[in-house]
Amino acid sequence: MIKRIGFIVLVLILIIQVRLEGSSSVFDSKHNLSASGPGEIKSDSETRVCIFCHSSHNASTEGPLWNHQTTAPGKFKTYNRSTMSGRPEQPNGATKLCLSCHDGTIAVGAVLNKSRPISMRNVGASGEIPAGRKSHIGTDLSATHPVSIPYRQSTASSVSHLRWPPSDPENKVGPDPDGFVQCTACHDPHDDSRSDRYPFWKKATFDEVCLTCHVY
Repeated sequence: MIKRIGFIVLVLILIIQVRLEGSSSVFDSKHNLSASGPGEIKSDSETRVCIFCHSSHNASTEGPLWNHQTTAPGKFKTYNRSTMSGRPEQPNGATKLCLSCHDGTIAVGAVLNKSRPISMRNVGASGEIPAGRKSHIGTDLSATHPVSIPYRQSTASSVSHLRWPPSDPENKVGPDPDGFVQCTACHDPHDDSRSDRYPFWKKATFDEVCLTCHVY
């Protein structure tokens, strides 16, 4: 019952966001994987929007009311440079949730509260994001910005190009509550309206996001 109430509250919040902000919501973004979604990858017939990530029943504890199968740990090649003062871990937190679709190894429609994956259009043979798409990140993360990496005062203070503490007056950008830089440090999975250049970017420009943690 508590989970069901939580899910209803989540849906109501999303609906209110749509009405208040117009197009700035998941409903009008490519993360709307329902049959009404604007992207090429979407369901043949599923009309519910939130179900691809969230559920009030059979939810995983890996994320808030999380409803998608999660990617297996230990298979990722992480970012590594000799000049780094910290080291990324295998994907955890929000990054692991994002990669559950974007690493291309799990069906996009592989939700936990259904016995079979939701049927999707324009996906690979196993229902995954095809390798040729920009949204397919894969398991080699060595060329991306480090993710699932702790951002500590000792780390930031040891190099001149990192800022401590992270500074964003709007508190939109930065490490997660556990002090890790995740995909969600820069991207908002529910809102793709703020930038015309960067997908699901939390602010309008590159600098506005990057200067939260970096000094140039």
